[in-house]
Amino acid sequence: MRLLSTLILLSLLAACTPPEAATQEATPVRFVSGGLVFSLESPADGAVVAEPQAVLRGTVNVEAVLSLDGEIYLLSAGQPFAVPVALLEGPNALGIVVSDYEGNVIEFVLTVIYEP
Repeated sequence: MRLLSTLILLSLLAACTPPEAATQEATPVRFVSGGLVFSLESPADGAVVAEPQAVLRGTVNVEAVLSLDGEIYLLSAGQPFAVPVALLEGPNALGIVVSDYEGNVIEFVLTVIYEP
């Protein structure tokens, strides 16, 4: 229930973001769960893109697993990663789960808007 409430809140916040703010450069966002630190560098939540693909970029401080739209990616500690994401026209809610081998989990939804 808490995850559903968070998803709804994030979707509403993304919908209220002015387009000019959404297209600016992303400021890295840090998520922390126990000893797991996930830094998301791009795209920014609510970003508006003109291409049908975005690239999720960031780093983790420990070896971790990233789950994005049913795909699993192994992330190396301290190494930048770049995961391509296909987008549909309009808003795309990307459900992201990052977990480490100690059981720490980070979950969030990232909204990216594709406007060709």
